Amino acid sequence: MSTKLLKLISKEKESPSSVTLRFAKSDASSFEFVGGQYVILNVGNDIEGKPIKRAYSILSSDSIQDSFRIRIKCLNTGKASSILECLEPGQELEYSGPWGKFVGNPEWPSEGNTLVLATDTGITTLLGLVRSKKFSNRLDRTIAVWLKTEEEDFLSGSEIKNELSELSFYPNIFIIPFISDPNRIQNSLEILKSIIEKSGVPTNAFLSGDGNVLRVIQAELIKIGTPEPNIGIEAFFNTARNSAQGIVKV
Repeated sequence: MSTKLLKLISKEKESPSSVTLRFAKSDASSFEFVGGQYVILNVGNDIEGKPIKRAYSILSSDSIQDSFRIRIKCLNTGKASSILECLEPGQELEYSGPWGKFVGNPEWPSEGNTLVLATDTGITTLLGLVRSKKFSNRLDRTIAVWLKTEEEDFLSGSEIKNELSELSFYPNIFIIPFISDPNRIQNSLEILKSIIEKSGVPTNAFLSGDGNVLRVIQAELIKIGTPEPNIGIEAFFNTARNSAQGIVKV
């Protein structure tokens, strides 16, 4: 199998801790992704010579296929993010994907309402999904929710409105405790219950972000009547290999 390469087209610093990267295939062919899918980038090797591979959700709408954008969170301890942050336009990376069979399934979502819920940096999946072609005629039946910490600067509310400027549709944003806070999961669950009280039980759901929060929310949705096969999960962190009906990012 030949090596698949992406070329960096542009790089833009969005905040002190986040950068947006735009990639295109090095052979200039169409990328062919579905909104909400992700790619795995091979950014090089660590000091032991092991490949550094990380998954990143595609932030872009799938209405444009000649290139796509990802948003990275710059961490001082991040092996991959520290390399990607220094990447310059024209440089190439090996990749695989796009991945994400669940969101790529043409039979999902089924008829009925859909809950798209993200925590933290999972907002990138949410934005890619609600801007996808398959959701273009479903936004009146979609409830979008972002659970974020108060100091999170990965993506601002104004940026979300800019990303969704072509839509009269914005996520409901709620502040939740930090990842280490013991009240984080219960607080997130209470927010979910308040949303369900107003909008009803969703027929479909896609959850992205903190795996610890998402698994509890998934269990609650199943308990109140959302069919388990209709619930997808993409855990960005606090992953669990045995999580049901979803994607686990590593």
